[in-house]
Amino acid sequence: MSTNLVASVAKLLTPELLSRVAQALGIDQSMIEKAVSAGVPGLLAAFMSLVNKPGGATRLADAASQVQPGALAEFANNGPAGQRDAMDMGLGAISSLLGGNTVSTLAQSLGRYSGIGEGASKGLIGLLGPMVLGVLGQQQRASGLSASGLANLLQSQAGNISRALPSGFARQLSDAGILDQPTNVTGMSRTRADDRSQWGWVAPALAVVALGALAWYLFGRPHETTTVANAPSAVETPMQAPVARDLTVTAADEPRWIGRPIFSRNNEKVGEIAQIKRGADDKITDIFFDGGTFLGMGDRRYHITANQIQETRPDGVVLTLDEAQVKSLPEAQGAMKPQ
Repeated sequence: MSTNLVASVAKLLTPELLSRVAQALGIDQSMIEKAVSAGVPGLLAAFMSLVNKPGGATRLADAASQVQPGALAEFANNGPAGQRDAMDMGLGAISSLLGGNTVSTLAQSLGRYSGIGEGASKGLIGLLGPMVLGVLGQQQRASGLSASGLANLLQSQAGNISRALPSGFARQLSDAGILDQPTNVTGMSRTRADDRSQWGWVAPALAVVALGALAWYLFGRPHETTTVANAPSAVETPMQAPVARDLTVTAADEPRWIGRPIFSRNNEKVGEIAQIKRGADDKITDIFFDGGTFLGMGDRRYHITANQIQETRPDGVVLTLDEAQVKSLPEAQGAMKPQ
């Protein structure tokens, strides 16, 4: 079975541990769970960015090799004061590895997304950072990975990390420059600015042409006698509700859709595709998806039909339902969860 680093970290984050973290930070556990679901893939994304920098792979490998396997158990057995000390030490280690500015930006983004604030987010990063490093260290020792081998392992996880990142949080990381994208966002912005500068004369020129045309229309063209009394009134076309798009997927393409995100109509990620049913014409008739996911691990399977799909796009499927409506769906029948 291929390695999934996000899932490996998720197995360590038991409800008991999250409860201790919530108590140590003085935060409601549900908010901690939301922050953790973003923080783990966020840290992995930051480590992926690190190994792409000169010397970054070596620094990451050295840091991962120094994490003690029993550090997590020691944290769980400490009291609140000891746990906060451990978080502070972990935060210092991660700041030294990624840089203070990167960690501060990550904490700010995580605090805004989860609602726990920057201070609590830094404490959480102090716990999660060494935990993620510990999982990397285990892979490093088990497979005898060199620094470049560990970097290759991280880069192979891009799909798992992307699927686990909540869309709103991913945008914040991208804007902050922490999440590497296939296209350079800064370069794209600069190109668009150059384009605006290069073509900035077009709008004034078009305005002059438009004014000339208007003047000709009013004063230069031959006048026509028009009977207005019998002119038909304008017919207003009523606005129509968006129509669900037909989703056609061939048997060959079906495996590529498994694991893609499901979004509510408000663009909140509500799950991941687990199973697709197709008609004879290859059009999707039903989708089963795992909702209530925690770091990519679903705890409930839902069933939707084609008329509940608002649109499809390269990064997933958008439903006609909002998040509350999705959560009120009954558990799916006719599809088995993977064991």
